[in-house]
Amino acid sequence: MISIEASVSKGWLHKNGGFNFDNRYYMDPVYRWEQDNLIHKFVNEKFPRYAIYNMEANLLQAKHVKDNHVLVGAIQPNMILATILGAEFSFFEDKDADVAGKPLEFIADKNELPPVSSILEHPLVKDLERQIKEITLSRPDLKVIPPFFWDESGRATIHGIITTSLKLTGDNIMITLMSDPDLAHAIHQWIVDAYVVLIQHFSGLAKLPVTSVHVGECAGTMVSPDLYDEFIVPYISQLGDKLGAVRIHSCGMSDHIMQSISGIRNLKIIDTGSGTSIKGIRDLKGKDFMIHIAPPMEFMMENAPQSQILDWLNKTLEENQGGPLQIAYHMEPDYEVSNCLVMHDELEKRGLIVNKRLY
Repeated sequence: MISIEASVSKGWLHKNGGFNFDNRYYMDPVYRWEQDNLIHKFVNEKFPRYAIYNMEANLLQAKHVKDNHVLVGAIQPNMILATILGAEFSFFEDKDADVAGKPLEFIADKNELPPVSSILEHPLVKDLERQIKEITLSRPDLKVIPPFFWDESGRATIHGIITTSLKLTGDNIMITLMSDPDLAHAIHQWIVDAYVVLIQHFSGLAKLPVTSVHVGECAGTMVSPDLYDEFIVPYISQLGDKLGAVRIHSCGMSDHIMQSISGIRNLKIIDTGSGTSIKGIRDLKGKDFMIHIAPPMEFMMENAPQSQILDWLNKTLEENQGGPLQIAYHMEPDYEVSNCLVMHDELEKRGLIVNKRLY
């Protein structure tokens, strides 16, 4: 019922292993596969006993990863959408990629949104299609994992509704929610429709059926429960209707929106950040509901006393009431490794897990 699964960030890999994450890493899938194999070996040697992996933060599932997986278009979802609308990729050797530009920053009318059907003709989409076809024909030893997927489980991954609109419009969306709600609704509906079209397109092309959807609503904590109910819940519910079981991620302390989150249709997993009450989720969703939780970042930093992370772990397990729970974290360059590993060791000492790697 309890598990722990961690990943290492690109910043950590650059600092500790000298790995670089340039344009080619993201845009040349076979080259990325070769680099990732080197990184897998490095991480395995660093953490031979622990479930710590080279994988995108909180998106992959170790039990669904194999050595022959080649990731095509393994770029954060809202970055793909932003680039289709006119933004430009920004790649950095020592950290995660991003985009330059906010393509909908000055949108004033819903008619400025392009037809969703047109996005499949964008050069980026066509280039990703070409990569899938070429690798499938030339490298039958490799299994293509297409854009919006990160392992072979079939769980599609996207950014959340307000998180994506924030990437596309900048801070303007926060004003638009109140000053022009009809436009905000139109933008959010377009985002849902665009994600669904792209996911279904690449799913079919790579012959990887959609089984569920991860929705990373990182920015959702910045809006009120009323706004969450109106501008987020209906759209994530649509995704659940069209794509399957929903795993929703909410960054940081999310108690104030948990009642709203619990109203999402087809919701199967809540993945939330430090400070959120596990007891509160159990009270809303019951003992058998799956919860994923991230430890407080400040308790894993250099110079943080180890007692803090152990106190957090004790409280989390107590509030969990024995229900299904996964603890996950993404190791950053300034984390104290021993503060991370002590969680694994403490869970093993209590007989709740066995420290081992899946790949």
